[in-house]
Amino acid sequence: MNRMYNRLIESHQVAIFDLDGTLYEGTEHFKLHTENLKAHLNEQEQQQFQAIYDQIQKGNHPVQIGKIYDGKRDLIWTWDPFTEELTEARNWDDEVVEVSDAPKNIKAADFDFNHWVPIGDGWWPPYAIARHFGIAVDTIQECYNKTKEQMSELDGFLNQTPGLKEYLASIHQDHTLIVCTNSDEEDAKRLLKFLELDDYFVELISWARKPVFTKQHFEYVLDKYQVKPEDTISIGDNFMNEIAPALQLGMSAIWLTDSQVKPVNDDRLLMVETLAQ
Repeated sequence: MNRMYNRLIESHQVAIFDLDGTLYEGTEHFKLHTENLKAHLNEQEQQQFQAIYDQIQKGNHPVQIGKIYDGKRDLIWTWDPFTEELTEARNWDDEVVEVSDAPKNIKAADFDFNHWVPIGDGWWPPYAIARHFGIAVDTIQECYNKTKEQMSELDGFLNQTPGLKEYLASIHQDHTLIVCTNSDEEDAKRLLKFLELDDYFVELISWARKPVFTKQHFEYVLDKYQVKPEDTISIGDNFMNEIAPALQLGMSAIWLTDSQVKPVNDDRLLMVETLAQ
């Protein structure tokens, strides 16, 4: 499988990499983030928070990767990233709820990360649970920032992907490698330096606000580097942030996921669990 993704990347002139969850290994930081959020609740609520999180991890809860959290109504929506249609709302008991005043369609540009929140990767289920328990958005952001700092300070939370450094070193002179991340510039540069990957990317697009502005960033890359969509590939762990927008623009994509279900029948999409060599 690794040779397959190697060939796919190398067959494209430009490769746009996500950072968090893509250029390093491990998921323990999501648990750390959960603990930081739970600290703002009483003991009983902490137990309830953990029970919900455990259900989500087992796939036994409506909050799942690919869903949309409705912060105004505290509901979870099913959303099609290609038609951008809201198809079904469920409450926290996994019951279908009829909502008469909700829009039929939500564009990626409409995600405000307050009312409409895309659950695109492992950071967002804890966010949704925290909102469900009434933790303020500013407090959740503070916990996120704390977690990111802890990840680079504590052992076991930022692990280099085996062989990735050497692989990028072998291709970066003949390919245009770019990082596009929702992290701020200081944090992204710190992580890339810690991972010893900072020498291999010609450009860092930070604070990208994906998926709201993903297409704009991709179009910027296509224009700046004068490359066709079919010669460009996006690599990331968030289907809504990095994969669906790439496919919509005619690019190829590598989705880092342990899912066995391919969300779209498209030969341009490759699914792998890791970029390890």
